Amino acid sequence: MTPGSSPEEGGPRDPKAGRFDRPVTALRATTGAVAAAALAALFLGDGPGDRLAWLAIGLLVAAPLVRVGWLAIRWSRRGDRRFSLAACGVLVIVAAGVLLA
Repeated sequence: MTPGSSPEEGGPRDPKAGRFDRPVTALRATTGAVAAAALAALFLGDGPGDRLAWLAIGLLVAAPLVRVGWLAIRWSRRGDRRFSLAACGVLVIVAAGVLLA
């Protein structure tokens, strides 16, 4: 057995394993919330159903933008300016589209 390995896994342990567990969990929860809001919007009347439909659309649009923002911060902390600026550029283009709409 090599140092850093565990007998259950049968090999060396990856130090980066599990680093994306929280973002994956957040995206799964958002997916569930979008599905629940959309399903409830189908069965509820005009007032609450419309609000839940807008909530589902808002979550569906916001989730990838939050992820791009998270990646921009992560890349800037790691010193990768090109990717960080590209992510910020995406967010600026989306913001400009919202302002022009």
